[in-house]
Amino acid sequence: MASNLQKCSTPLMLDAPQIQESDDEPQISDLGLPDGIRPPCSLIGDVIHPHPLAKQSHLDTPCTQDTIDDCALHSTPVANYSHSTCTTSENGVTDDDYNLEEKNVAKSTKSTHGEPDDSPFEVVRTAVSNSDNPTMPSMTFRSGVLGVFFVCLISFVNQFYWERDNPIALNLLIVQLLCYPLGVAMAWGLPRRMWNCFGYKWTMNPGPFTIKEHVLISLMANASAYMALTVDIFAVLRLYYNPSFSLWTALVLLLSGQLFAYSLAGLSRTLLVLPASMIWPSSLINASLFRTFHEHHPESDESTAGAAISDFKVEPAVKMSLRARWRRRGLSGMSRTQFFWICFAGSFVWYFVPGYLLQVLSTISLLCLIAPHSHLANLIGDGKQGLGVLSFSLDWSVFSNAFLNSPIATPFWAACNLFVGFVLVFWVALPIAYFNNLWGAASLPLYSASVFTTNSTQYNISRVMSNGVFDAKAYEQYSPLRMSLEFSWVYGIGFAALMSILVHIVLYNGKEIIARVRETKTKHDDIHGKLIMHYPSVKAWWYLVMLVASAAAGIAIGVGAHVGVPWWGYILSFAIAIVLIIPVGIIQAVSNRQPGLSLVAELLSGIVLQGIPTGYSILKLYGHGSLAQALSYAQDMKLAHYMKIPPRQVLLYQVIGIIISVVIQTCLFFWLVDHIPNMCRPEGYPWVCRSTNLVYSASIIWNLIGPLKVFGEGSPYSPLLWGFLFGLFLPIPVYLLQRRFPQCTWLKHVYIPVILSGIVGLPPMPPVDFPMWFLFGFIFNFLIHRYWNMWWQKYNFTLSAGLDSGLALSGIFQFLALSQNGIELNWWGNQVDRQCPLSAQPWISP
Repeated sequence: MASNLQKCSTPLMLDAPQIQESDDEPQISDLGLPDGIRPPCSLIGDVIHPHPLAKQSHLDTPCTQDTIDDCALHSTPVANYSHSTCTTSENGVTDDDYNLEEKNVAKSTKSTHGEPDDSPFEVVRTAVSNSDNPTMPSMTFRSGVLGVFFVCLISFVNQFYWERDNPIALNLLIVQLLCYPLGVAMAWGLPRRMWNCFGYKWTMNPGPFTIKEHVLISLMANASAYMALTVDIFAVLRLYYNPSFSLWTALVLLLSGQLFAYSLAGLSRTLLVLPASMIWPSSLINASLFRTFHEHHPESDESTAGAAISDFKVEPAVKMSLRARWRRRGLSGMSRTQFFWICFAGSFVWYFVPGYLLQVLSTISLLCLIAPHSHLANLIGDGKQGLGVLSFSLDWSVFSNAFLNSPIATPFWAACNLFVGFVLVFWVALPIAYFNNLWGAASLPLYSASVFTTNSTQYNISRVMSNGVFDAKAYEQYSPLRMSLEFSWVYGIGFAALMSILVHIVLYNGKEIIARVRETKTKHDDIHGKLIMHYPSVKAWWYLVMLVASAAAGIAIGVGAHVGVPWWGYILSFAIAIVLIIPVGIIQAVSNRQPGLSLVAELLSGIVLQGIPTGYSILKLYGHGSLAQALSYAQDMKLAHYMKIPPRQVLLYQVIGIIISVVIQTCLFFWLVDHIPNMCRPEGYPWVCRSTNLVYSASIIWNLIGPLKVFGEGSPYSPLLWGFLFGLFLPIPVYLLQRRFPQCTWLKHVYIPVILSGIVGLPPMPPVDFPMWFLFGFIFNFLIHRYWNMWWQKYNFTLSAGLDSGLALSGIFQFLALSQNGIELNWWGNQVDRQCPLSAQPWISP
């Protein structure tokens, strides 16, 4: 089941202040902060999702005013945006060089009443500057080079690790953190010579590294960060349905899908991006982090979160050695840059142990070590194919992976909701139902993303297909489809989660959404809209031409390559994205929640294209994938809007990022398939392709056999359809209790959609990941946050970035330098399947 959870980028906060409720706009309560302190929500945190590399989602963690108020406790001093942080350079570039238009900018920020003009929404005013400097460089040699570098890095790393047993993902936070010191270093070291190319004058180094360069680089890189799931769709075609499916066909189809999504976002910008009422809360968090880097009060203390810029500033040479400075300052006085590289080096070196030398450290199952020949102990204790009770890991890719993302960057209230859902379903309800043989589940493996026959053998799709489509007579003669109990429950809980997020949005954000829609005209031209009008806009027909061309190319190549889907199937997929982009976009822009898109696409494809298994891939690509990617691009456009980036430069950088990422990720996957033996099979560990195999199973369930047979009358899984009704009513009592007891601090952090989503990623995620992820989050986002808060503010997210980056590069180095040269260690420490040899066997022999 290719279900996903949208990221909610809000850092952990506890004991959030009460919200001043208003039907007009979000309010931030009085926190008693001193002057110059703002609530930034500045350090990004990604809340989990089963398929995290894609922003497509069933659910979105509620990142509303509650969590924005929570962020206010993590205060950061800022300066007005017009106060440049640039320093005098060798060629005489000073602060004033970036403020030539400061007086004009100041005039543009005055209202007709003589008061400073600003956003009509307080939550925007706290995070986004109401001024602009049109002379500030943005599209420069530095931003181009760093943008391409990070696109290549993110695309390669995310696709490379996506097929491994514990995939990891580098995201926007990594780019924001790493980009700044590199940009400052380039500003310090690049020559300042002016070049003249055919009358166009340019320089490698226009002066200090600017916030607009930083944003453009991040937008280009972010265009590539969430594509691995889309590649999965065509990986299934290549591996299971059409081995001759060519690289060029995949490239054109993927590129057409991404460009279709981007053009759709561009055409929707007048309703989703330009209106002031379309807030996009996650963009506020990113905007605040950019300002934290580039805006700094000289008098602010370096120990505060606002001292990020001083940590990365390139300082003149001093006589004291680096070692002496570190010894003098100690760990608590260490800069973020130094702390990052220490974490990076430690993670890089340590990953050689669980990644190459002693792979059993990735999952250590105590019950299996105590009783390796006990079938019950194997089922309960295995962290890969069992319940994962008393299993743990010494591998950072288990703590922070692409299924859950970094535990450090997840709000603790959200982690608690998710873990409660995991415990109730996976550790309580599942073993009770399984060992009581509910729906005959005990004759199947306890935990598996595969599909089976009634006699517990792997489902052979060739037995029910004729000429590439479903054969009903052969199906009757062969066997109905069966799933592991947990796999089937994922769909039932997914049905409930889909309805619960819709009801949750209506209850908690209904009035606000209606008000925002009404305000799209009256509050369209806020200060940010006025300032962005100073730059040439992107013509609507540019997006329209791109949309028509990409759609036409997709239909032509898909039909010409005989993918198996009729031409009208492509039209239907495009229509889904076009019809839903505005209503779903408005909901997400206001509430920061994305209603379930994946299940909608799966249900529709199963009904309309039943019997055509490749129809799943096409409708997921152009229907679900394009819609979710379009919403992601619209959110990035809103970030550029807030940061006053010229729209045509945004278009250029994002399209270049899309093209580069499609080429790198698609080519890399095809190369891996051709060069790694037993790719996407258990024998090919760690290249087991958990998500790809899940997509394959979903294509059988939804399109080859179809939802009417799998979940219809007479099927043991028909009771799962009650999940729709269950999810419809479950949020209501919680909402009423929160209204009845508004002072109850823990009750206000209970979110039913988040609790339900705690189980939606199982499978494909290894069960050991969840408790390890929660344990690390509890240590850092509860204990350290509460008792060593200054350390938490300064180093918490730098620690996450350093560990993720070190592990990513270490794994790539091991693969290229060792595995590809045949240097492998075959000993018991690398035999990962021998800890729990009985866990894959069903409890009852069929």
